[in-house]
Amino acid sequence: MRWQISKTFRFEAGHRVWKQNLTCGRGADFTVGKEVPVNKCINLHGHGYVLEVVLGSNTLSEQDMVMDFYHVKNALKDLIDTMDHSFIIDVNDPMYEELKAVAEKYGALKIFPVDFCPTAEALAKFFYDFLVKKLSEVGLLGDVKVVKVVLWETATSKAEYYGE
Repeated sequence: MRWQISKTFRFEAGHRVWKQNLTCGRGADFTVGKEVPVNKCINLHGHGYVLEVVLGSNTLSEQDMVMDFYHVKNALKDLIDTMDHSFIIDVNDPMYEELKAVAEKYGALKIFPVDFCPTAEALAKFFYDFLVKKLSEVGLLGDVKVVKVVLWETATSKAEYYGE
């Protein structure tokens, strides 16, 4: 892409990586001979997320821009507002039904259900797919491309997703 723009969003949300198991999977060999820590991310916890979306184009609009930042913001605003101060939970998580019941009973827990384990990687792809769909709905997908989505969970940990 000749031109790229990026827009950053911030939101607070909780989640639980219910599939976390530090004793197996990629990288588990780094712990051989060491005491494996407790699977902390399996617990309910939260993050101050920072989301960066990067859009690109080989041409500029009649206003000499890839897309106005105002429009990028509006494409994601409702989703970000819905997710802000929510608990992102996989509908396949064994705790889902109970947390959903608590949310319905007390109204003090805002659930944002997804159909994947809400890791930073999976959430980055979720935002990517959402933005691609939004661009497609307004007929911009041929002119503007979602280059990547970067999701920061902490100041030192991020996931990036690039489309095809």
